[in-house]
Amino acid sequence: MPLPEAHKRFLRERVPAGRNARRSLIGTITLIALAAGGAIVAPAGASDGLRSWSSSSGRPVATLDRPSIELRAPDLMTDRTRGYRFIVYGDQRALADGEWQNLMRRAKIAARADSSIRFLVDEGDIVQNGRHSDQFWMLRDVLGFGPEIPYLVAVGNHEVGANGRAQARANTATFLKYLDPEFSPDRMWYRKDIGAARFFFLDSNDLVYGDRGDRERDESPPPGSRAERQLEWLVRELGVGAGPGIATVVVMHHPILQSSTKELYQARSLWNYVYEGRALSDILADGGVDLILCGHTHTYERFVAERKDGRKMTLVNLSGRPRDAVLGFGAGARRAHDLRGGELEYFGENGWKNLDRWRIRQEDPMLESEANQFGIVTVGGDGSLLLDVRFLDDTTPDGMRPARTVQIR
Repeated sequence: MPLPEAHKRFLRERVPAGRNARRSLIGTITLIALAAGGAIVAPAGASDGLRSWSSSSGRPVATLDRPSIELRAPDLMTDRTRGYRFIVYGDQRALADGEWQNLMRRAKIAARADSSIRFLVDEGDIVQNGRHSDQFWMLRDVLGFGPEIPYLVAVGNHEVGANGRAQARANTATFLKYLDPEFSPDRMWYRKDIGAARFFFLDSNDLVYGDRGDRERDESPPPGSRAERQLEWLVRELGVGAGPGIATVVVMHHPILQSSTKELYQARSLWNYVYEGRALSDILADGGVDLILCGHTHTYERFVAERKDGRKMTLVNLSGRPRDAVLGFGAGARRAHDLRGGELEYFGENGWKNLDRWRIRQEDPMLESEANQFGIVTVGGDGSLLLDVRFLDDTTPDGMRPARTVQIR
């Protein structure tokens, strides 16, 4: 008897063609058998790297011994006319069975071949569960594949336990303390001025989950909360150092626009979030933000949001692959969908507000045949921004597909 079309679609999404097909199928079977067990994050049978994250805390967390951007690139701190490049990726904790390590090897090759690549940006989800201190020691081994260049991070929900575990925030704060002198469990946002660009690394967990992980979709920050303090800081800092030759980049884990259906409400709540009478989307646009780099959805897509007064932002989600979730369900819900031509209708139907003042274009959703990716961003001495998106592909001689390039600013 022929399979129903829905079942065929399920198999196409859950068992990709090519070299990874066997690993994906074995992984699905393994997850079914072990779903009630430990922190399984990857298919069994993976040939190199981790197969699961540790669920133990045998060693206290130590601060990552990574060079600071100020120490390693002092020229970029003082000379705004000097151009440079950086590598950006996110949500690799689900791929620590070999794909993350492979991405780090590709990053190392790229950085060795191009001395203008000066640092890495990670959009978060760096471990499976930040409550277990041993996972941060395992992470050191994964990052060992990367170049010894500065590593800048926007915290994700997995390392801080979606703010529901105080120990997770404490562990993450210790591990990433090198990022900023004020980095702590109560303040995981910070700013870096690097060449002709201002970078704002936000802790979107505070806006999505609240201080203790129990937020019931507040539409504005509660008085005295970390979210309120973070937004007060953001509004103030966006007003400092802006200029026509200066690019403004925000890095945050959760997106404000997404086409994938998994946890869609979180992106909607961020777009609609109001502080002192202004939505977060307007705060970012008013502050001159040019580029928002985010993760969380395990997919790739690029949007341009242009307010009708001419303020324009590009949002790029660079966050790994839509790998199968527990029991084989979830990959389809993570994958980007092609909304082109129907963006406003889609977002309006799903609860995004104030769309009458915006034009939103989805410019580049990930293709069905594409999976894990990273970006290389070029910052010109004049504040220009250029993005190259590179998809890993082990069927090609160099392990990558040709770059997709777009001028952001």
